[in-house]
Amino acid sequence: MELAYAMDKTAAGTGSKEGSYDAAAGRMTLLDAEPGQTYIIREINTDDDEMNSFLFRLGCYQGEPITLISKKKQSCIVVIKDGRYNLDKMLSEAIII
Repeated sequence: MELAYAMDKTAAGTGSKEGSYDAAAGRMTLLDAEPGQTYIIREINTDDDEMNSFLFRLGCYQGEPITLISKKKQSCIVVIKDGRYNLDKMLSEAIII
């Protein structure tokens, strides 16, 4: 139920003003997400092969659920496949949910 609620809010365009939410394109990053919610990763938006490989090793790839535990201005703490990770701003902006 929690996942469906988060996905409905994403579709409704309830992203925060501070993040990089693009309502026209329907693109929301982890920095726009609400803590405590589970989202589905839509895409990894990076041209950096090393960053893409790093995220893939964490289990962070398209179609995978990701739960935002908390966020600060420069980082996010997430749960991916039962592992808890602290992602910096650049990684958080690359994950489109």
